[in-house]
Amino acid sequence: MTVSADDRFGVHDLFMAYVQAADTGDLEGYVATFMADALLVDSDGRSHKGAAAIRDYAHAFLSQPNGRGRIHFFQQMTVKPEGAGLRVFSFWTVVQAIANPRETRVRSLGTCDDLCLKVDGAWRFAERRIGRWNDETAPWLFNPSA
Repeated sequence: MTVSADDRFGVHDLFMAYVQAADTGDLEGYVATFMADALLVDSDGRSHKGAAAIRDYAHAFLSQPNGRGRIHFFQQMTVKPEGAGLRVFSFWTVVQAIANPRETRVRSLGTCDDLCLKVDGAWRFAERRIGRWNDETAPWLFNPSA
């Protein structure tokens, strides 16, 4: 089964709504990208099930000091049919611009493994698993002895 262009664009719109809410401190906008009974597994491996738990997670995340000025970039997305929805795997980068002193830095890198479902014509996260990407967590298949 192939994924229609409309559904791919709908998933991209979902990701844009997610990062726009996360990067502008829009708590309710962030929660609205998830289904009411969604599962969010954060980059520390903690599970947050349902809108109230996801709201609590987002509130804590948005309350962290020095969060303003960051921006998420999602890239290299794969979109594949899975059951009634779409399985989306993506890489992400978070950068932050600091006004004084004037600098920009990479804050973190990672992956997301998501199950997206279409509800009333709009795509939402049914499941979102956020992973960190660094020298300890990134899969490495190369074997120099082979």
